[in-house]
Amino acid sequence: MLSRERKARKMPVMALLALLLLCACERAAASTVLPLSISDLTGRSRQIFHGVCIDTQADLIDGDPVTHVRFVVVEPLKGMTTIDTLSVLLPGGEIDGIRYHISGMPAFMPDEEVVLFLSGLDGAGRVWPVGLAQGDFRVRRQPQTAPRVRRDFDGLRFQGSARAAALPVHDLALDELLDEIRSLTGAPGDSR
Repeated sequence: MLSRERKARKMPVMALLALLLLCACERAAASTVLPLSISDLTGRSRQIFHGVCIDTQADLIDGDPVTHVRFVVVEPLKGMTTIDTLSVLLPGGEIDGIRYHISGMPAFMPDEEVVLFLSGLDGAGRVWPVGLAQGDFRVRRQPQTAPRVRRDFDGLRFQGSARAAALPVHDLALDELLDEIRSLTGAPGDSR
């Protein structure tokens, strides 16, 4: 009888340890970032634009997997004027059927429409989405409704949960986002 009681007590402890291990693995797979509002993103960005991904190409540079992403710039919002296309080199990608991914780093597909907030050049001469996926707003267009933007925070864990809880904009009208960025940067309205 005593050994049954010990086994019964051990079972919840083992389940608890398994749950803690699972949580630790999930946390290890997330990138921890400061939560950034649209104002924060705008202030920290060197370049901001509304555009469409036209091409992606994975490659190895010095043994590191990277993806070249090209965008057609629909509207420059900060740090650029008449750029028609813009290339961004992001870490990760799929090479020989193996996917290399940094948690929280957005990946792009041709024909995806975005509003993208980019950093200045890093030590390797590359730009990054500010705040990783926080600086990537995907545009969704549906018939008979105004276009909307959405951020996907998969792979991100926010430092300071109180401020992260106040993060606006998981979903809002594209025009609202563009108007807010224009007001923060002094960029003129879309001339289309």
